[in-house]
Amino acid sequence: MSEMVRYGEGGLIRSMADAERAATAMARSGYFQDAKDAAQAIVKILAGQEMGFGPFASMTGVYIISGRPAIGANLMAAAVKRSGRYDYRVTEMTTERCAITFYQDGKAIGDSIFTAEDARKAGTKNLDKFARNMLFARAISNGVRWYCPDVFAGAPAYTPEELGAEVDGEGNVIDAPVVEVHPGQEPARQPEAPASQPSKPKGTQPTRPYDPWTLADLIRVSIERRTTNHETLGPRLDNFKRAVVGNLEACFDGNEQARHLVAHYLTGKASSKDWDDAETMALHKWLNATEQDGEWVVDPLACQEAHAVYNTALQEQGQQTLFEDGAA
Repeated sequence: MSEMVRYGEGGLIRSMADAERAATAMARSGYFQDAKDAAQAIVKILAGQEMGFGPFASMTGVYIISGRPAIGANLMAAAVKRSGRYDYRVTEMTTERCAITFYQDGKAIGDSIFTAEDARKAGTKNLDKFARNMLFARAISNGVRWYCPDVFAGAPAYTPEELGAEVDGEGNVIDAPVVEVHPGQEPARQPEAPASQPSKPKGTQPTRPYDPWTLADLIRVSIERRTTNHETLGPRLDNFKRAVVGNLEACFDGNEQARHLVAHYLTGKASSKDWDDAETMALHKWLNATEQDGEWVVDPLACQEAHAVYNTALQEQGQQTLFEDGAA
């Protein structure tokens, strides 16, 4: 395939040949430490191209970590500002807390808040050195995933530090984790045919918010354990299904399509009518809804994870049929 979508009216990349020439030149320049050959450079350029960035911005602000694109907070912020539809305003910025209000067509649509305590729980590196920068990066990336994922055409919006990289005060990657990825690896969505996960150092445990790959595997393990232990809900099954459907849709303001996509990604079944007891219990446990002022409120981390799964599922939509189970 030689034709590519152009970046802007005066974009340099109009074809695959253009991308290859730009990648070769940039790799040979020696200025980019994480892209020392043309193959690495072209991956960065193509990843940035899909998200609307030019080749140089892609080389300096897009990182490939464990096979997934990570975007510098400055590029995320710029993408929101240039969208013409969305905007944001930093309402609080200290070494302990960053709060950002997001706007759509001039109207506030929600807040993204990230605190130093959140960062410590997530294992954010260099927090003591660049606290405000780190908190801003996580607040902006969460906000983009929650309120305006379409600025990146549905591609997951992660900062490098969210994928385990160590960054400096400007968001440049200092050191990225080396992860063994097995050929043909993909997210573990089907419980009966789980895909292998990247190897992790012994003794480490995943921390929340989980990425879609990790979450899918944890859900699979939960389903398998409950099935092995013959756990059932009996006559409560339908009530639990309705609770899961309502709680999951609450994460997306009632968006039924989003609920179907997330459910299919995590269990292999889009429709709640097809969930068995183990699948229903695993999803219910993950959402962890609690009663607050007479209403059921889903765990904010679960909502954040659901949005990440939704974005990933959208990105894969052209590669597989996500609604083969039907919708109900």
